[in-house]
Amino acid sequence: MEEVLKRIILENQERIEHKKLIPRYLELPEIEQISIITGLRRSGKTSLLFIETDKYPKEDVLFLDFEDERLVMLNSLSSYDCIIDSYKRLFEKRKPVLFFDEIQGLKNWYLYVKRLYSQGFKIYITGSNSDLITRDISTYISGRGVEFEILPFSFFEYLQLKRLSFQNNDFFTKVPQILNLFDDYLLYGGLPEVIRSDDKMLSIRSIFDLLFYKDLIARFKCSEYGVKLVISKLVENVGKTFSLNKLHNKLKPLYNISKPTTIQYVNILEKPYLVQAIFQYRKSFVQRERERKVYFMDNSFITLNSVEPDLGKLLENLVFIELRREHKELYYHKTTKGFETDFVVPKEKKVFQISYSLKDVETREREVRALISTMKELDFSHGTILTYNEEEMLIESGFDINVIPVWKWLLKKTVA
Repeated sequence: MEEVLKRIILENQERIEHKKLIPRYLELPEIEQISIITGLRRSGKTSLLFIETDKYPKEDVLFLDFEDERLVMLNSLSSYDCIIDSYKRLFEKRKPVLFFDEIQGLKNWYLYVKRLYSQGFKIYITGSNSDLITRDISTYISGRGVEFEILPFSFFEYLQLKRLSFQNNDFFTKVPQILNLFDDYLLYGGLPEVIRSDDKMLSIRSIFDLLFYKDLIARFKCSEYGVKLVISKLVENVGKTFSLNKLHNKLKPLYNISKPTTIQYVNILEKPYLVQAIFQYRKSFVQRERERKVYFMDNSFITLNSVEPDLGKLLENLVFIELRREHKELYYHKTTKGFETDFVVPKEKKVFQISYSLKDVETREREVRALISTMKELDFSHGTILTYNEEEMLIESGFDINVIPVWKWLLKKTVA
């Protein structure tokens, strides 16, 4: 095992040295605790580790990916001391900085990492299972680690990967080029492997199948057909409020599934960061949990599981991802009169309505009325309607409403 480890350590040092990487929106601060990076598979966690390795001399980097099949044998050992011992055989007088990728692949990883931390090692780890990682952090690493969640590429990062430089003047000079790229980003999402791919749907299918079979079916021993059916229904319901009871009633005629199983299947989809639910902005826990909205953590999974893409749903899902990138507290709102607003960020008094187009008079009146009703109830003075490519400033009933294209909103947040 020692020879294998030495080979992997040296291979990864060479691999890291020659990597060309795009800086991510998430910059890890210098901390004494363990840096724990979590998020969806293939969303860029490994690249973020590579970026961090640049802070240290190459010889000080001990980088291991625990989904490397050559490391499977580690799980049969009584201890993992051979990892540091193998490094010391290569660099006897140096102390490594530890980069452990997809740490959930190492059995009882938290006990080993806890011991290494107590010995004074600088440690970075990544993980793709929120249940496993968060539970073990809370139980065993509490106070010793800080968790950072990374999401797929933002639109600005996507443009960087496409080698399109962007500055303020480009809001006027590069609109057709940006819109063409935005259409691609809207449909196929922000997973770097997909962005680079010539066959995007094949790449999406590959990532989805890995997540589906390894992180859901194999881990939770659940019905393949049942979980696929739940995912299909959630894709249909993107942007719509629903209760678990109603979801179960829709599934029951199609598949013999119990209500507890329906609830379980919805909940486990959050574990590998496939989806996330948001709830009503209500003080009452019961009122808040009664209904929910579910969004996908990358638009590619909606496109993959749709017969025909719904651009309105994709646009709203994209806005969710961007808001989730910045805000942990995110809700939707229903007023006492039943008007619904898509997203509320209460701490910043921000409220958002998503509409692909406001050209239809009824749609425009509905969206503006809901936004104003929400602002009155929550005592907000300003609201935003995000569209595909329409822009104007409205003053309605004393409230300011900014109508702005999603692509411009995404880029203004970055370059402003």
